[in-house]
Amino acid sequence: MGIKTSRQKPRNILTSLIYRFQKYLPFSYKFKIKLFLNLEWIFDRLSHEMSFKYYLPETHPVRQCSKKFILDSLEETSHVLDLGCNLGDISFIIAEKAKKVVGIDYNEKAIEVAKKRYQRHNLEFHHGEALEFLKNSTEYFDILILSHILEHLDNPQSFLNQFKNDFKFIYIELPDFERNYLNTYRKDFGLKLIYSDDDHISEFDRDELKTLLNNCKLEIIKEEYRYGLIKLWCKNME
Repeated sequence: MGIKTSRQKPRNILTSLIYRFQKYLPFSYKFKIKLFLNLEWIFDRLSHEMSFKYYLPETHPVRQCSKKFILDSLEETSHVLDLGCNLGDISFIIAEKAKKVVGIDYNEKAIEVAKKRYQRHNLEFHHGEALEFLKNSTEYFDILILSHILEHLDNPQSFLNQFKNDFKFIYIELPDFERNYLNTYRKDFGLKLIYSDDDHISEFDRDELKTLLNNCKLEIIKEEYRYGLIKLWCKNME
């Protein structure tokens, strides 16, 4: 739900001061745009990072949005593998509804934290490589969770092709490069502060991501673009 405000807005002193100050800066419009775009990026990043210190994982608005999307797509009979589960926040949410959830990550310390923090009768955490785990496991999984994984990979298409045939459905969540018009400006001006995280290799626009999934024979059956994220529920067509 959006908001409604009065037509006459209360004056914000800081905004007024900055508007007046920037008029007297002896720089070109190009310089000012680049300066303000970089400042916006910095403060947006700081605000988002601090939000995870303020909200509990189970009450964070972004997590709540992802939770609703995922749980609405799951069946109570679902067997889920959460690849790259990190501290287990998403795994724990999924275990509210799914029959069985396994979170796996190669970060041993993160898995140790997940095991201590989140416990359910239908939830397990494993340290290791997902392909090796699937190869040696006798369990059947019908859903793969890829929450903030693809943007870290050198070759996401090869990665998807390695995993997709072990699953009927794949959930993909990652940053939306087209979340607002400012990234278009950043790209035009060649700014370095344009990514969402330091270790991201790719940040996809919507058409680019859909082309990638089409090449992997993955059909998008449900999609959502909200809070700067792309959320896709995909079906393996092979």
